Amino acid sequence: MSEIEKKIEELREQVDEIDEKMVGLLNERAQIALAIRKFKEEKGIPIYDPEREKEIYRKLLANNSGPLSNEAIREIYKKILHYMKDME
Repeated sequence: MSEIEKKIEELREQVDEIDEKMVGLLNERAQIALAIRKFKEEKGIPIYDPEREKEIYRKLLANNSGPLSNEAIREIYKKILHYMKDME
């Protein structure tokens, strides 16, 4: 294996590790979303909270230091929140 191939392989391994962590974190987030739904249902609270969604985006964008653009973060989280809402 050449030096270039080794470097690419090392970087890909790092990406694989991050992907694995991300899947775990998404599933952890989903478990919490389900707990929130159950609690809200028990208390008769509306499931969807548009103000909370705005707060999530505000925090995400405030913490974004790149290289992903704010628009990219917003689009990624739009999908995540869509699937989480389906679970909630």
